[in-house]
Amino acid sequence: MHEVNMHGWLDGEALAEVTGVVVPAYFSARTDDETVTQLLHMTLADLPRVVTPNAVVLVTDGDDRTARLAEALLPRLAQGMRLLRLPENQGKLGAMRAGTRALLDAHSQVRYLAYLDGDGDHMAAVVPRLVRTAAHVAQARGVADVLVIGSRASRTRPMGWLRGELEELLDQVTVDALTYTLARQERVLDVSCLLPGRVCDISSGFKVYSRSLATSVVAAEPQFTGTLSRSDYDHYGPETMCVVEAALMGATLIEAQRPTWDGQPTTAFGEFRVVALYGELLAWVWQRLDISVENAAAMFDNRAPARELRTTGDGTQALGQVRQYALERLQAWRKDAADAPKSLSLPPFF
Repeated sequence: MHEVNMHGWLDGEALAEVTGVVVPAYFSARTDDETVTQLLHMTLADLPRVVTPNAVVLVTDGDDRTARLAEALLPRLAQGMRLLRLPENQGKLGAMRAGTRALLDAHSQVRYLAYLDGDGDHMAAVVPRLVRTAAHVAQARGVADVLVIGSRASRTRPMGWLRGELEELLDQVTVDALTYTLARQERVLDVSCLLPGRVCDISSGFKVYSRSLATSVVAAEPQFTGTLSRSDYDHYGPETMCVVEAALMGATLIEAQRPTWDGQPTTAFGEFRVVALYGELLAWVWQRLDISVENAAAMFDNRAPARELRTTGDGTQALGQVRQYALERLQAWRKDAADAPKSLSLPPFF
């Protein structure tokens, strides 16, 4: 019989004592007050059942309306949950940074920090699963820096075809770039995905960091912004940038599955320009890892042809635009780089 390894198992009481939660919240003006209140309620109401209420920090990102609605909601849920109001919008990573610093300063016993979006998609009931995974890996491997990703079974169902396809492409190329860079340093990327053939869900916003890693990655000032402004870095970078920095520090990355909306009820994604968003993220990855324009083009071209996005003219056009945007940004940063090679024209049959 297979022997089950119980290392790192935390019962509910012990788990509550060592877990802190940061919830960055920003809602588009198009979302009505009732929906905002309902989504915040869905995110926050069950948290006191799995963590100590005073170790929950809700950060409103320069959003006075959300702060006002949260101020009325929190006392009805549990005493002790903290509301941190940022006077100006700093981007999700800026909100995460502020919330992390506040939580770390106030709670020395917290060993794991969970990050949940405020839009109802990240369920409190999943926090114990992710934290137990982190605790098990930390104890079993004897490591301090652990990052657990709450991975989605599908990206296109909750987010739509275009965004889901581009996110998965971004995550594929990011893993390829990290693998290449670490191999040049005679290191191996330490990442475990639950299901064979899956692309690591780097872009998922539901994550758990060990305290040491949250301190050195999320709470810290950026080490490298490349061609991004600081504002764009904090708006674009809460997922890709933090995972890359964690991997470069030698962190252990692991996925644990979690449920997600079958179609998001609200999102600010439409306020971003898609080509610029994914182009900037890809360019930053290649800049941060000091990858040549030629190798960056090859990494993109190794992955893009397999995307189903290529089955429509608009999808093919979007891929070409993202490729061009990202490589031009990389070329501008490298200054002396040669022009990127053209993408290979594929046979018109499958």
